[in-house]
Amino acid sequence: MPKALVLNPNTSQEMTSEIRETAKRIFQKPWECKVLSAPAGPESLESWTDYHLASVCVLPLVEAYQTEVDGIVLACFGDPGLYLLKEYCKVPVVGIAEASMSLAILLGAKFGILAGMRRAVELMDSMVRTYGLEARYAGTESLDMRVLDFETAREKTLDRLEATSLRLRERGAEVLLLGCAGLTNFVDALQNRVDMPVIDPVEAGCQVLKTIHA
Repeated sequence: MPKALVLNPNTSQEMTSEIRETAKRIFQKPWECKVLSAPAGPESLESWTDYHLASVCVLPLVEAYQTEVDGIVLACFGDPGLYLLKEYCKVPVVGIAEASMSLAILLGAKFGILAGMRRAVELMDSMVRTYGLEARYAGTESLDMRVLDFETAREKTLDRLEATSLRLRERGAEVLLLGCAGLTNFVDALQNRVDMPVIDPVEAGCQVLKTIHA
């Protein structure tokens, strides 16, 4: 029976619950799935400092569980410490951003990212360059909202997702990526408002791990 470990590299239990809901839907029998949050570190990841702290904070979980699972999904769109974990682990490690971007370029000429705070734009631009996908990238638009406010102001979040989606379409995007694991519960609602494919990165990461293991 294959087993997956899905790691939320922040300490938000609410976000971990949202990630768990999506992961459990994807990893159905014969898969078993454990979803855990970082034991310490930032409650949300919205800066380079947060990313670097989180990449260290997940190591104890990886050390404890990697021999018990067949693969790991790093469930943060910043993919913090992804290549550190790929080098360190003896099982496949899938970053949800890398997975969703890989899927996006199969669905359209260019993709756009919907992110939280304005400073996330620089982080997303840098990550796209790292993955060598600048030519397929329409850009990132910010909701100008903190990650932890997405669910508490759900209608506001959805309205801003729709508005930023339209701006990305004007910039040439044909596919939309939800640029935060904390947006996993918004994919269906946004898809009902826009006429472009919307990719949930948590689902994409989990599906890629299943495909790798098949």
